[in-house]
Amino acid sequence: MSEKLLSIREVADHLKVSEEEVKRLVDIGEIPAYKIGGTFLRFRREQIEAIKNEIEEVEEMHPELARPVLDDLGKPTHHLTDLEIEIKAREPAARQYDYTFAEKIRDFVYFYDFYVLSFIMIGVLLFMIFKT
Repeated sequence: MSEKLLSIREVADHLKVSEEEVKRLVDIGEIPAYKIGGTFLRFRREQIEAIKNEIEEVEEMHPELARPVLDDLGKPTHHLTDLEIEIKAREPAARQYDYTFAEKIRDFVYFYDFYVLSFIMIGVLLFMIFKT
């Protein structure tokens, strides 16, 4: 069975950050992401676990870094540095990954299985109707 990829919301919940922060981390290349169907960002669980462990280690060594910067409304925020702006301007939203044809087919079936099954069922029904 193919592995379950995580959505942006699941990663945000897992890392205890906002969805916008996850997108920002993907944009600057801190979190590896995969585009499915050209639009949906997905993440591998083991990579997110490794990042979470790394964050916890840094927070243990430097507890002052664990406190978030708050905006005027008291919400955690992050202002882009010049380096982050430059990186975001030249890098795609997700790191490029060379998919094999078999992986593309497997991803397509994984995300569109309902539609594929419905199409097959409609085709069988139409065949049965017009056969007689």
